[in-house]
Amino acid sequence: MNLKKNKYKNKNKIDEAYVKAESKKVSEKDIDETLSRQQQLLNKLKHKKWDHIKTEVLQLIEMLKAFKNKTYTKTPWKSISAITFTLLYIINPLDLAPDFIPFIGYLDDISVLTFCLNLVKSDINDFKTWKEHQETSIDV
Repeated sequence: MNLKKNKYKNKNKIDEAYVKAESKKVSEKDIDETLSRQQQLLNKLKHKKWDHIKTEVLQLIEMLKAFKNKTYTKTPWKSISAITFTLLYIINPLDLAPDFIPFIGYLDDISVLTFCLNLVKSDINDFKTWKEHQETSIDV
């Protein structure tokens, strides 16, 4: 998925429709790319400005890994594709608002992440419940 070749009608507006439209372009290869670039994402999360939302990003990475490894496959493709798009968007330094632009570069990443979290909220909750059950089963 090439974020530079964005065919979304309103390229300057980041909203839920933008995340949905771009998520439809995600493929299995994009999941592989996202996971292979995980360290870039983790490095970006080290910056203090990500502290308030780091847990949510780590949860999305975990969900993507579980889907890829087939340890948890109940997350629908539309959610997996939204997660993949969002993580790739955050990793990409040259998205709609490049990261080198103070504040704005971070703000667009957070906006995309927020819309994604709203789109996949119930799937995140289902995953957390499943994960808690798995951990409880192991402890017994």
